[in-house]
Amino acid sequence: MSNQNDISVVSLNNEAILMNKLTEPETIAQLISLLDKLEQFNVLLGSIEHLLTRSPEMADSLNRLVVSMREELPNTSFIKDLQNSLETLKRLQEFFNTEEFKQLEENLLNEKTVKLLSSVSRSITAASSEAEYASSGRIGIFTLMREVSSPEIQPAIQFMLNFAKILSKELKNA
Repeated sequence: MSNQNDISVVSLNNEAILMNKLTEPETIAQLISLLDKLEQFNVLLGSIEHLLTRSPEMADSLNRLVVSMREELPNTSFIKDLQNSLETLKRLQEFFNTEEFKQLEENLLNEKTVKLLSSVSRSITAASSEAEYASSGRIGIFTLMREVSSPEIQPAIQFMLNFAKILSKELKNA
């Protein structure tokens, strides 16, 4: 009987400790927080349970994929294609590191050149569109002379003449 009394005393003592702990403000706040998140916790446990029930099926799918890849890989040129691609990338990197490319990049990719090429591109596109809709009549020498003296055309003619002079100098130095 003494053994049963000891168990009752221990049980009462544990209940008193629990009741004491439950009345502490920090414990109350933690319990409220836990109860507020109980729905999320249940959803999380449901997701984990669903994952665990599907894991054998997923493992089988993954295993079939690995087996399929092992069977097909030797039959394909995947590794050779990958090696060729890496070799091409290596050669491109070597080209990008050359002095010639750095000069090309400096000359072509500066802001002034990009703006100029953009203007030329827009002009070509607009001229092409206008040529499609314009009459296909002939232009006489007098019309050409009148257009050459037009203030709208003068900047383009000056540009072309300067371009021709500079290109001639570059070609002589080449």
